[in-house]
Amino acid sequence: KSMLAWHYTTGRKLQYITASGMLIPGSTGIEPPDKPILWFSRNQHWEQTAGNACHDAGQPVRRLTLRETYAQSGGLVRYGCDVKRLYAGEALRLKAQVSREVWAALHAAGKQQQAYPAAWCGSVDSIPLEGLIVNIMSDSFKWEQFEAG
Repeated sequence: KSMLAWHYTTGRKLQYITASGMLIPGSTGIEPPDKPILWFSRNQHWEQTAGNACHDAGQPVRRLTLRETYAQSGGLVRYGCDVKRLYAGEALRLKAQVSREVWAALHAAGKQQQAYPAAWCGSVDSIPLEGLIVNIMSDSFKWEQFEAG
């Protein structure tokens, strides 16, 4: 049985993802020639960097916790993909054509948010939803199988 990596996202984005039929790499903060990365994490509970950014007046930007993001974003959703379909580390950096400097900055930012960048992996290609496992966070903060319909 192979290991799953998870793309963590919010309930608010579920309808758009379902409508498109695929997970699409996000281009936030990406400058060509860098390619957008569809991020996954081998963290089996939550990826800290998936939390929404919180801009409290006069405070440094921080990531909302799992519970805060859940409350603000119409719940939480995650998509499980076989890690063998994804790239990690240097292979992912090269695939996405990201400079060493930008990559180091991403890792530093992740660590500041109590994330574990070694668990990150991803794809530069869109991934069809077919064949992925979809979980929804329950009101008791447990991941449960999503039944469409």
